[in-house]
Amino acid sequence: MWEFETECQEVIQRTPNIKSFRFPIRGKNVRYRPGQFFFFTIKIRGEEALHHFSFSSSPTEEGYIEFTKRITASDFSQALNVLRPGDWARLRGPEGSFTLPARLRPLALLSGGIGITPLRSMLRYIADKDLPFEVVLLYSNNSVEDIAFRHELDSIAGGHPGVRVEYVISGPTVPGDWPGKRGFITKDLVAEVIPDYMTRLFYISGPPRMVIALEEQLSALGVPSAQLKRDSFTGYD
Repeated sequence: MWEFETECQEVIQRTPNIKSFRFPIRGKNVRYRPGQFFFFTIKIRGEEALHHFSFSSSPTEEGYIEFTKRITASDFSQALNVLRPGDWARLRGPEGSFTLPARLRPLALLSGGIGITPLRSMLRYIADKDLPFEVVLLYSNNSVEDIAFRHELDSIAGGHPGVRVEYVISGPTVPGDWPGKRGFITKDLVAEVIPDYMTRLFYISGPPRMVIALEEQLSALGVPSAQLKRDSFTGYD
């Protein structure tokens, strides 16, 4: 476990309502695994406020830690919305077992919205380390504009033969030339996009209701619970 004080280095606008926040690593022996989370403290009206976030950065991105958040109406979210480079923060971690398996095996990543953050960390790590995982990412959003990390995900898939990315748009407004899927992630869509689903270890990441719904869809396909790893992003339902 590590803990250190630092300051905001950079704020990156990922989509109209999603931002990434980067912080220089100021501690020693700061290590984490892709998919884990950490505790984050800032000051709101002079008082310390604590929240936990998944790493959206990969351990291969040295020198900083990044998390990514959809900006909502909560006090903490609004405080992040006005965070600027140089503002104080404290980081402590890592925690969590939503991590890559110890041995190579086929993976399937199912995500919605901001749930992409730990999966982005995993995919960045796989690409940077050139690990021979076979991975399919099925990533759902309400609109094309809501797709976080789209260009990077496309770049990873284009440069790594074992990675495939499939986008799903569930909202009513979809461009006529949209090449991806439409609707919701259902058992039928999983079977279509990932026909070897019974051989894969599934990672499900997103708002709690979405995680539960995806578990039900996979259960209907006969995927054993032992083949599922889950990460619920509370506060977004």
